[in-house]
Amino acid sequence: MKTVLIVNHYRINCGVQQFGRRVWDLAKHSTKVKFTYIEVEDKETFFHWYKEIKPDIVLYNWHRGTMPWLTENIVTNLRGSKHYFIFHEEFTRKNFDKYLFFGDYDFTNGDKFGSKKVLLPRPLLKYGGDYPVNDVTTIGSFGFGFWNKGYHTLTELVNRTFEHAVLNFHMPYSFFGDPLKKQSKEVEYECRKLVTNPGLKLNITHDFLDDAGVLKFLAGNDINVFLYGENGQGISSVIDYALSVKRPIAISDSKMFRHVAKDNITVGNNSIQDIIDNGTEQLNEFYTRWSPENFQEELDKVFDDV
Repeated sequence: MKTVLIVNHYRINCGVQQFGRRVWDLAKHSTKVKFTYIEVEDKETFFHWYKEIKPDIVLYNWHRGTMPWLTENIVTNLRGSKHYFIFHEEFTRKNFDKYLFFGDYDFTNGDKFGSKKVLLPRPLLKYGGDYPVNDVTTIGSFGFGFWNKGYHTLTELVNRTFEHAVLNFHMPYSFFGDPLKKQSKEVEYECRKLVTNPGLKLNITHDFLDDAGVLKFLAGNDINVFLYGENGQGISSVIDYALSVKRPIAISDSKMFRHVAKDNITVGNNSIQDIIDNGTEQLNEFYTRWSPENFQEELDKVFDDV
């Protein structure tokens, strides 16, 4: 049985960190591969655990902004293991063993990795909680409070098109992207200013929620809407959570949603109310393709075949 060491950082107010934890939360149930997980912030701690565990493969949840201590020389000099990387966005290092993409390739980067690139399912979660029945149409969105997440765009749209609605935003503060909370507060102020419709109630929360809390929040909305602008070549993880609760979703045409792009869930082609009325049938292919069971099976193959 192969031993795989998953390396992550520990700052939880970070989408990259949360993605790494979700991969681990699914991987740890494997009966074919022995996965081990560490959260480290420096090379000394990493070396300690590397020598202790002696992995066959190291899987790095690397991003240039969250794991700056992990240099190319460190990885190159660890000759006792193979070295795999989770892909998030632009990646200049091409000399390692495998690069794991989830849901879809970033074609700009994927092509340059050739046979070293691997495509895996998205890591969806299991949700077994309640689904409240709302008296008023309830629309939700979540993620860090950045301008390019489109909260102000969604507020303006709902304010203009619904006579009565509840709009729930969960915007935890980002440790790396907005350490002084300045941008989040500006976004919140703008959204509140845009509410001119007396029939619209806007709720905004900031406390960081664990995965169970995020799923409960999303399941409480009749639809979850994400109107990103263009803000990266990677894939947004918010869709993983939204799909996990099997509520309708609506998206913009951002490339960060290319893995679920469908005309019938894209705002611009449809009203939010129409997408709610159409239900979740058009999302069934994603529930099946990216189920936790399928994710586990496909991930095992990547390492069991080494």
